[in-house]
Amino acid sequence: MTSPVSRLALAASIAAALWLVSASSWADPTKGECVDADTSAQDLRRDGKLSLAREQLYRCASPACPAMVREDCTKRLEELEAAQPTIAFEVKDAQGSDVSAVTVQVDGRVLTRELDGTPLSVDRGSHVFTFTAAGEAEVTRTFVMTEGQKGRLERITLTGSLPAAEGARAPAGSGLGAQRITALIAGGAGVVSVAVASAFGAGAFTEWSHQQTDCMSAGVCMNHAQALADHSSGTTDAAASTALFIAGGALLASGAALFFTAHPAEKRATTGLVLAPSVGPGSCGIALGGAF
Repeated sequence: MTSPVSRLALAASIAAALWLVSASSWADPTKGECVDADTSAQDLRRDGKLSLAREQLYRCASPACPAMVREDCTKRLEELEAAQPTIAFEVKDAQGSDVSAVTVQVDGRVLTRELDGTPLSVDRGSHVFTFTAAGEAEVTRTFVMTEGQKGRLERITLTGSLPAAEGARAPAGSGLGAQRITALIAGGAGVVSVAVASAFGAGAFTEWSHQQTDCMSAGVCMNHAQALADHSSGTTDAAASTALFIAGGALLASGAALFFTAHPAEKRATTGLVLAPSVGPGSCGIALGGAF
């Protein structure tokens, strides 16, 4: 049971808060809004959302609300103030000096941006507190708040600023390495080469089909000139297709050999090799390039 002095102080703080809410409001709540705020506050209180419940109770305790609603909300507000947990933080830097310019967040919501020793109101339950200050690394702590717990004191030590390059360096030996990257490039070029070879092969088949249509036999040839052109194009496409199939197979084989013979962890690439198909009018081959 609270003492008369404590109850008087609590009533005074509630009255001051109500005066501030009333003075800062643009419009007084209607009767319906008062009833809704009272009902909402009770639901929030049961869910442990004491901070939100307090806001609703301040609203329905307004002098503009009906007397019965106002009295009920004022009584509930006194009970909530007694149940609301509070916590204070003593923050020091790595040298042990007090730090007051600290932004404190609870579950991602800013609670305060300046510490002056005043206990802060939070809801009951487990919460993640984050502390940030200029030039200091962020500190995260988890505290479980108990209903009715008042003035809990926690000491937080900031660890100092992180080196600028920390976290920017990759672990030694990470990544694919130059040889495996070259292998993947060669393998990709081999796949492309095989795909292009297939296209040339399809083109050759089409040209030869046209040739058969234009000139069914040596004795029956309705369009001899076109048949010769179809034959020439088909022969060229077939040669290109064959060469590209060979090049693609070589690239795929080279890529596989390079990939599976590479060291598991290469710290630095000293050489690079790139193989790619080279196709031109009437010719095809493999382009080789690299740096040593």
